[in-house]
Amino acid sequence: MAEGEGTLIRSLRSQILNLPPSCVEFCPAFPSYFLVGTYSLQPESTGASDIADMSADANSDTEGDGRPARAKQPQSRNGSIIAFRLADGNLTHVQTMPQPSALLDLRFNPHEGSRNICAVVSSTATLALFRLSPDKEQPLTHIHTMDITAMSRGQIEPEAGEEILFLSFGWHPSRADMMAITTSTGHVYLVHLPMLNGDWELSSIPVTTHTLETWCVALSPSLAVAGQPDESRETGGVACKVYSGGDDSMLRSRTFTWNEGVVTDALPSLASRGHDAGVTAILPLLTQESGHELIVTGSYDEHIRLFSVPPFGKPKQLAESRLGGGVWRLKLIDLDTIPSQDYVWRARILASCMHAGARIVELLETVGGAHQFAVLGRFEEHKSMNYGSDFHPGRGDRLTAVSTSFYDKLLCLWEFEMG
Repeated sequence: MAEGEGTLIRSLRSQILNLPPSCVEFCPAFPSYFLVGTYSLQPESTGASDIADMSADANSDTEGDGRPARAKQPQSRNGSIIAFRLADGNLTHVQTMPQPSALLDLRFNPHEGSRNICAVVSSTATLALFRLSPDKEQPLTHIHTMDITAMSRGQIEPEAGEEILFLSFGWHPSRADMMAITTSTGHVYLVHLPMLNGDWELSSIPVTTHTLETWCVALSPSLAVAGQPDESRETGGVACKVYSGGDDSMLRSRTFTWNEGVVTDALPSLASRGHDAGVTAILPLLTQESGHELIVTGSYDEHIRLFSVPPFGKPKQLAESRLGGGVWRLKLIDLDTIPSQDYVWRARILASCMHAGARIVELLETVGGAHQFAVLGRFEEHKSMNYGSDFHPGRGDRLTAVSTSFYDKLLCLWEFEMG
């Protein structure tokens, strides 16, 4: 698909932030509020200055002229969480909470009763929880923070001079107290949060591992649809299927049960090399009657792809499209599974495409069984890496979105008529 297709979208509002934005999300409990996480490398540090530069910097063994590279030193990064309110088309800054580490991912808990709880992961391998309460003078409050060493009960502890960054995470689709976290060392860990204010447990043995940075993870809802988590809960276990993508260009998946911090009944991890560069985004979409799950991926190679994943076996690619930039994040706008004269099912997705800006993408299965991507709209006012985009939930056919860009610290508000 040509890079320039789709309607060009213009911004309604824009402003410059104090630090480079790395992630953004609207609060599902209070949709008028959204949070922005920032990531800043301190001036005295050397090495990667951008999220996407980390792999090139951390894994280079030689200088540009072929000489052995200098030993890497831990870098000093900080960040912040910025709260905004969106009302009547206007953006209002509500609060800024400085953070001692740079933030790489930020997501609200999707489960009823917990949807005002936000988690963030950082450049110092910390997980922190926050609560959004708009009725308070300072609506965002810190609940608790733990690092990888504390959560693993001391079983994972970085050596002197070693860096472990938490790069991304995903909430479990049917358990509000579980998530999976990825690291710069290529690992995917499970985390159990039985209480918000501590006593969190991270599996000391990774459930899957990549040879380079693990950029993205998703816990599949397919087992929840089948009812398996409820059944396994009777024996104290939680059924999981985890998808992960790494800088090694691999898409991995694994099915297992997690019981009291121990991975049991685990099937072997399956790997698929269906990408031409690092896998940076994974979006589970739906499970077919056959038991095959459809997932969408994004990659540094500028492509968005649809895969069919059987219950046992490797993924099969069904469709792909070039979006013109590295596809860093994917967010499902809506999914229509009621067949029409035009399609069997249709999904519409918001994609953060790094140097190409944001894209609104339609994906559907035709009545003839073909799978097609189409770019409906594109927002291209960002002059640097678009790592974070999200949309106001529940606004019908008019999509109200915010998107950000890294080096120019730009936050933009825009709208698109979905039709």
